[in-house]
Amino acid sequence: MLAVERLDVSIRMHMISIIYRHIRMRVHGAGSRGAEIVSSRKSENAAAEVHFRGTLPYRLACSLSFLADASWFEGFDSQIYVLRASLSDELRKEIDTVFGPLGKHVILRHLWRDQPEIDGFASLIASVSQIRPPLICEGINASLHGFAAAEAFRTRRNVQGPAVFDELHLREFLLSLEEPWSRTAREDPAAFDQILRLLQDPTELKARLVLILTQFWSAHYQQVYDECEAAIERSLRHYAPHPPAGDFGAVYRAVTGRDVPDEVKIHIAAARRIVFVPSCHVGLFATAIPLDQAFETVLIPYNCKASEGGPHAGTAKDLFPMVKALSDETRLRIVLMLTSGELYSQQIVDRLDLSQPSVSRHLSLLVAGGILSARWEGGMKFYRINDQAIRQLTERLSELKMDRRSEGEEGES
Repeated sequence: MLAVERLDVSIRMHMISIIYRHIRMRVHGAGSRGAEIVSSRKSENAAAEVHFRGTLPYRLACSLSFLADASWFEGFDSQIYVLRASLSDELRKEIDTVFGPLGKHVILRHLWRDQPEIDGFASLIASVSQIRPPLICEGINASLHGFAAAEAFRTRRNVQGPAVFDELHLREFLLSLEEPWSRTAREDPAAFDQILRLLQDPTELKARLVLILTQFWSAHYQQVYDECEAAIERSLRHYAPHPPAGDFGAVYRAVTGRDVPDEVKIHIAAARRIVFVPSCHVGLFATAIPLDQAFETVLIPYNCKASEGGPHAGTAKDLFPMVKALSDETRLRIVLMLTSGELYSQQIVDRLDLSQPSVSRHLSLLVAGGILSARWEGGMKFYRINDQAIRQLTERLSELKMDRRSEGEEGES
């Protein structure tokens, strides 16, 4: 049985049927611990290598990254929000302003490039403590490059990241960004100045990362890590015999069950290697983290629960993003609003009478779940219902109903 938050399934089905009827009218009118998959496989067409990494360091770094992004994204697994609420104010601030924008790049690049032998948390800390300053600087530059790429995609203009040593332009650049981390830093000038110092002090940044990892692991994450071990193992075993093949989009869909979203596309133009990291907590969040200077290797966390076996494994994998995206009254209102045609973001804000950041979060989640499609025109972002996704949702839910009928008939006979 599908677990759906807050809304009764029958009500949700009724809402989906309304949306689907509107779409049809429009269409017709228009006409083991530390386990890894060490084998890789080159994807056809794009010639990309596919790797899977399920070890403690990768999973810990990704989870810390999720905690930072959970300040603005609502589609993670509920465990992420429980963890975030349990953090001390000091640790939460460190994760948001140090690990999220900087630390993940430094640590994940170290894991991929240096391939350290790590058999537990103690050896992870020892390994991080040995990261060389040039690699830390490379991670910092990757963070700035990522900010610039995201800003260029958002504004549709050329944006160049500043040099770390150019403090004046660095300060102006970071203050100009529409990033949750930058907004947080602007509200706390002392924290912002601290970030600027860390960008220019690799040794101090490394020490702060070691402290964040240690505090988070010992006080919060160790038990959660153990609880996810079985699901991670099953996912890795699922892909080990036959890693997915095809072009980047095909591989991404095979593992995540979704098309490549915009926030991933901006980082994969030059990608030749894909490193998938299984997670129990990623939910609908989509990201691609570059692991080298040329952006030829990208890391992508994926929902390992969706790859678990069972008679309806494929159906659950397809349904989860869409059902999760619709499990909120405001998001249902947005979808129903768009049944009459596409709107740009400010129109949606005005009709809902909610703040722009709040509406943006809901729109991001609907796009991430595949319910809405977005396009840019004239500096404005337009949203419309993804007809194909709604049709797929209604068909999949109908199949579940038919399966239950079949099981009942077999039981009677």
